[in-house]
Amino acid sequence: QFEKGLMELTKKNLNRNIIRLALPVALENVLHMAVFIVDIIMVGRLGTVPVAAVGLAGALGFITAMIFTALNVGTTALVARNFGARQKDEARKVAGQSLLITLFFGFTVIPFIFYFADNILILMSAEENVVSLGSQYLKIVLSFFIFRLIILTGTSIFRGAGDTRTPMLITLVMNCLNILLNWLLIFGIWIFPRMEVAGAAWATSIAYTIGASLIFYRLLSKKSILTIRFKHIVGVNISIIKRILRISLPATLDASLTQMGYLFFIKIVTMLGTVSLAAHQIAIRIEALSFMPGFALGVATTTIVGQSLGANQPALARLSMRKNCQMPLALMGFFAFVFLVFAKPMANVFHPEQDVLALSAYCVMIAAIEQPALAIYMVYAGGLRGAGDTFSPMIVTIVGTLCFHLPVAYLFGIVLKWGLAGIWFGAALDWILRAIAVYILFRKGRWRTIKI
Repeated sequence: QFEKGLMELTKKNLNRNIIRLALPVALENVLHMAVFIVDIIMVGRLGTVPVAAVGLAGALGFITAMIFTALNVGTTALVARNFGARQKDEARKVAGQSLLITLFFGFTVIPFIFYFADNILILMSAEENVVSLGSQYLKIVLSFFIFRLIILTGTSIFRGAGDTRTPMLITLVMNCLNILLNWLLIFGIWIFPRMEVAGAAWATSIAYTIGASLIFYRLLSKKSILTIRFKHIVGVNISIIKRILRISLPATLDASLTQMGYLFFIKIVTMLGTVSLAAHQIAIRIEALSFMPGFALGVATTTIVGQSLGANQPALARLSMRKNCQMPLALMGFFAFVFLVFAKPMANVFHPEQDVLALSAYCVMIAAIEQPALAIYMVYAGGLRGAGDTFSPMIVTIVGTLCFHLPVAYLFGIVLKWGLAGIWFGAALDWILRAIAVYILFRKGRWRTIKI
């Protein structure tokens, strides 16, 4: 099964490998975005305050997940490098130790976040009614969040091995269940109680549990591209853990700064009031549709670059980065056009009140500015991480977040009183500068000499 699943790493097969890897990731991302959007569409029928509460609490959960996803960068890079070098036993050990790290992280960090959930929402400057509903949602989701972390780790393992189809199918099952349970539990359909915001949280939590069970089943299956045993998880291998963390920690710091920056970004938005917070949650969900091409090709680039360098083909790794950037540039350019022309009808799908509708549509139009830059950043940053160069994207994040993103958001949004639109405009300028920086780092070529 291992040999059968290996990609043929040649220039001739590059386009086929890109499509084979990216298409399932794009479909998986569509499914994630569907739930991300449907949640707010359903909650939107309950009013502006529930939208703000679920959006804010969901953002905190998303921040935790994104930081942990970065902790799995070393997993994807090492599994990909071992697959490229045909070292299947080493890949299994990496997968097992990654799951061990996941369990340790989940059982130590998540209780801390749970305990301070109310305080975090208060620190975000949310109004009292938003804090009350948001805390209810967040605590339910956090109680099951370990399963979300297992899903993220399992997905990273499969992607490093070149199997993006399995995570996509598991996400399909998980998200269909989430949407169904949302409908039943939010509104109290059939024999189910009407739970409103709490119902959305329970739907998400049950979906996490089912998804994690499927991931574990697939990893232990003999039909999997990478079959592991419990001994690979419970047997501590300090050497492999150090290698995973050595690659992952810069990416984790990168993601932590990005997400902390986003946390302060949300705080600045919240300072503008509940209407701005609700409008931001709607706009960010619409914009998330455009992330699919860049994210999918970024994942494909990570895997191909890692496996190409493992097979000692740096020229193929370089070519894959260039080729992978072409499609998302075109697709995200198309999204930019759609955002400019259809911003208001798209925002109206969420059934917002009129003041929220106008503001969210304006932000979607501003988001059109950053689409090409996002495509470039996602692909080239993914390629650098696949090569094991997690330090360069980290530097871009530190400078971008601390020196530009947050100061400009506060300047435009609060000091100059441009409001939510000013904050979104500052974010667009930040992504443009990050895209330029990561492309320069790619051209310098340090990533070709990284030893992992």
